[in-house]
Amino acid sequence: MGKQQGLYVEGKQSNILYYSWKGIPSMRTIPAEVYQSPVVVAHKNANGLSTIMGGSLRKLLADVIPYPKNVQMQTAVRLALLKWIKRGPVPLQPPASIPFISKISFNEEAILPNCLRVPLTVSVTAQNQPAVLIPYMKPTTVFIAPPLTNHLKLKIAAACCNIKTGEALQKHTHEIIIPYNSESINSQTITLPLQMPAGSLTIVAAALDYFSFNDGTTSLINNERFRPAEVIGVVVRMG
Repeated sequence: MGKQQGLYVEGKQSNILYYSWKGIPSMRTIPAEVYQSPVVVAHKNANGLSTIMGGSLRKLLADVIPYPKNVQMQTAVRLALLKWIKRGPVPLQPPASIPFISKISFNEEAILPNCLRVPLTVSVTAQNQPAVLIPYMKPTTVFIAPPLTNHLKLKIAAACCNIKTGEALQKHTHEIIIPYNSESINSQTITLPLQMPAGSLTIVAAALDYFSFNDGTTSLINNERFRPAEVIGVVVRMG
């Protein structure tokens, strides 16, 4: 730090900063570059990547996220991705569980297994596409539903993004309307026509919406406890 003499100047000129310190006109040089340790740089890069990737995945999964503007949910998704990135991505696919990502919930007020008593099983087809097995069921037996439920909508979505850049790549959503009655529904496998290229992260998520029907009008039952949405499978393809 140096003292200014003569005319007092405040501001920046080139790499010199002019300012007042405890009433004393002062000046100092600004370094061309600020040194950051490799650890700091890696943390900064991981933070940036998790933010971009989180935004991409939320956008791609918008059809299944019940409250997309919820800041707590957005933060939870970003932090889960950040932990996964710092740990170091490795190639994995179902039935393996991916640390931090496999249990991401997009609505902490509702847990999918508390609303659906049978599992949805994710696999990968020979054509490198995600698929979801929906088991045999009787709706009134396997679904926990709020009063006045007439039918449900099961939404299954896949979202794929670039691991290195966080860029959104592809998405696909499939919806099934399920009458809320005691009639049996045979098992079925839903294939999501989405390619998973090398260097990508693909998330498969499922969500439930419940509907009432009164006087010819269908209405969404907008109860947070009955709007589960969460990750059910993850595929990592390394480049």
